[in-house]
Amino acid sequence: MVGSTHAASLQVAPTSLQLTARQNAEALWISNSGTAPVDVQARVFRWTQRDGRDELEPTTDLVISPPMQALAAGQQQLIRVVRAHPQPPTGQQAYRIIVDEVPPLDPNREGMQFVLRYSLPVFVQPDGNASDKPDLQASLLTQPDGTLTLEVRNLGASYAQLADLGMGTPERPQVFKPGLVGYVLSGQTMRWPLEITAARLNGATLSAKINGASQATPLPATPPAR
Repeated sequence: MVGSTHAASLQVAPTSLQLTARQNAEALWISNSGTAPVDVQARVFRWTQRDGRDELEPTTDLVISPPMQALAAGQQQLIRVVRAHPQPPTGQQAYRIIVDEVPPLDPNREGMQFVLRYSLPVFVQPDGNASDKPDLQASLLTQPDGTLTLEVRNLGASYAQLADLGMGTPERPQVFKPGLVGYVLSGQTMRWPLEITAARLNGATLSAKINGASQATPLPATPPAR
């Protein structure tokens, strides 16, 4: 979410969506808790990962209704997210819904104007995948400038959300990258720079909390390589 120079007024709930194989629609609620009206735009993108980075491409797989909305102060509005092709997918599908505050046109405004943006993950599940889990393989890469990058491949049939990256025992890890690290989609690879030296990680076991788990899971990683 991108911050704003004024008091935040646009709110979105929930912050992620899960659609079952035969579920054709889901709901988002947007609300304006501020004292001034706000215009809102919602768009949907197909979410993939290439070369260790997130890629978003416009798609018609999901339809947002309504895509534009003017919210008065204190107003709440339901937005429907509808699947254009309701047949069950063969594998887990990933999307992102981008909800933007649209700034009013003001020709007299000087300087930069910051508005709110929410980026919400949406997953559509195939039939019979309730027990499917991510299968992660990690590697440490040394970049030309000497910094380390964590590369994680997901060989499983379900996405992995990584948080609280640490080292040491999973029971009591030393967290050096707190909070959300990011997602690795099914069959995809992601990379994240690490603000930690190779010497400090030498022989250490990496761990992360996967998909909101309360305890960390080991991420055995190959030694740093170029």
